[in-house]
Amino acid sequence: MFRRKTLKMTNVNQQDAESKPSQKSMSDGHEYEEVLELIGFGCVQWIILIASGLLLMMVINETMGMSYITIVSQCDFETNSVYKAVMSAASFVGIFCSSYFWGYLSDAIGRKPVLIYTTLCGNLLSLISIIIPNFWIFVVARFLVGFFIAGASSTTYAYLGEFFIPRHRPIVINYASLFVGISTIYVPAIAWFVMSMDWSLYVTESFTFRPWRLLTVFYFVPGLIGAMMLIKMPESPKILLSMGRTDEAYAAVEWIALKNIGKHLHDLKVEALKSDAFADRENILSVSKSPTVSFRKMWAETAPLLKRPHLKNFCISCIVMCGLFFSSSGMGLWYPEILNRLGSSVAEDAMTVCDVIEASVDQWQANITTDICNDQINTKSYIDTITYGSALITGYIVMGFVINQIGRKASITVGLAIAAGCALSLVWIKNEAVIIVCFCLYLVLPGLCVSVLSGVVVDLVPTNLRGKAVCICLMLGRTGSVFGSNIIGILLESYCHITFGLFSGFVLFCALLAFLLPM
Repeated sequence: MFRRKTLKMTNVNQQDAESKPSQKSMSDGHEYEEVLELIGFGCVQWIILIASGLLLMMVINETMGMSYITIVSQCDFETNSVYKAVMSAASFVGIFCSSYFWGYLSDAIGRKPVLIYTTLCGNLLSLISIIIPNFWIFVVARFLVGFFIAGASSTTYAYLGEFFIPRHRPIVINYASLFVGISTIYVPAIAWFVMSMDWSLYVTESFTFRPWRLLTVFYFVPGLIGAMMLIKMPESPKILLSMGRTDEAYAAVEWIALKNIGKHLHDLKVEALKSDAFADRENILSVSKSPTVSFRKMWAETAPLLKRPHLKNFCISCIVMCGLFFSSSGMGLWYPEILNRLGSSVAEDAMTVCDVIEASVDQWQANITTDICNDQINTKSYIDTITYGSALITGYIVMGFVINQIGRKASITVGLAIAAGCALSLVWIKNEAVIIVCFCLYLVLPGLCVSVLSGVVVDLVPTNLRGKAVCICLMLGRTGSVFGSNIIGILLESYCHITFGLFSGFVLFCALLAFLLPM
C-alpha cells in the first residue's frame, strides 16, 4: 500500500556527518516530509496507527455506548425519552466544552502529553461512574468523562497525520477511523454479552449494582491500551519543529529511522531539519500566569483561522462537520432504541418506523398504569446494530479506494446526498429489511465522511493551527450530536415525520456546502 521513493539529496560535508547535528537556519537542512519519505513506512507508523485507532475507538465506545446504557438503566434511574436524551448528550457536551482547550494545549505543549493524560483521566472518571446511584450525579460524571476524552477525540487526527507524508495522510486517517466501525460492532457485542448475565448485587436499599454498570469498564479498555502504546512513541516531530525545538525533532526522527530501517539519519545524508516558519512564536504557558493575558494570547493564536485565507474554508468545514455528527451520532444514539421498538413490535401488518414508534408510545403509557418497567433489549436489536457496524467497517475499507478514484470532494457530496435520500425514504418504507438497509446507509455514509473531512482540515491549515482547527471543527461537530439527540428525544414520538424530514434536509444542505471546499 505504501512505497518508498528515492529522493535526490544535497551533498553534505563528510566532517559534518561525524559531528553531532545542531540547529540550523531555516534555509539549511531537509524538509521533514522529505526525510519521512526517505525513512519509509515502518513499524513506528503501524504502532501509532493502531494506538490512534484504539483512542478513537474508546471515544466512540464512551459516547455511542450510552445508546445501550440509556435503555438498560431506565428502570434504575426511572427515565423517560427526555432524560435519556440528556444522559446520551452529557458526554458530547463535555467534549464540546473542552475541545478547544485541548486543541490549543496540543499546539502549545505537544500532542503526545495531551493524548495520554486526557485519556487516563477520562478512563478514571468512567470507572468511578459505575458506582454512582443518582441520575444527575451520573450525568455529571459522564459530562466529565466527555470533558477529558475530548483530548483524544480530535488531537489524535493531528498527531497521526504528522507521521505520514501528505499523499498517504488521507488514506491513513481513513484506516485509523476503521476502528470507529470496529467500535460499532464492539459496543453491541459487549452489551449483548454483559446483559445476558442475570444477577444483582444489593449495596443499599436505594442502590443495586446490576450488570449494565460493567459496560463502561469494557468501553474504556481500548483507550487505556492505546495510551499505554503511546508512552513509548515519540512526540510529533512536526509540532516540535513548529515550537522551535529542532534538536528534539531531529532526535525523534532519528529514533523513527532506527526503528523502521535500522539506520541513523546521517547514513541517509540528513544532518538537520528545516525549522518551521512559526518556530519563533511565543509559548503562552511560559509567558504569563494571568488568565486574562492567557486568554488574549489564546485568541491571538486562534484568530488566523477566522481571517483570510482560512475563514471561508474553515467555517464551511465546521458547518459540514456539524451536519455529519447531527446525523451519524445524533440519530445513531437512538438507533438501538428505535430498532428495539421495531423488533418488539407485535403488529401483524407491515408498519413504517413512525407507526412502530407511535405504537410503542401507546404501550409505554399502558405500562405506566400497571407499574411495569421493561429495560430488556430485543436480541434482534443487537444483531441489527452489529450489522450496521459491519457495514461501517466495509465502508471504511471501500472509502480508501473510492477516495483514490474520485477524490475527497465527490466522496463527501455523493455520500451525503445518498444519506439524505435514505433518511427521507424511512417515512414511507414498511419492509423491515429495507428499513434496516436505509437506516444503515443514513448512519454509515455521514460517519465515513467525518474522518475524510478531518483530513481535509489538517491539509487546509498550517502546522501551528492544526490542533486548534481540528479540535474546534470537531467541537462544533459534537454540538450536532447534542442537538440531534435532543431533537429526537423531544420530537420523535410526537412529530416523527417532521423529525426525519429535518434530518434529511440538513444532510442535503451539508452536501451542497462540501462541494465548495478545495479538496
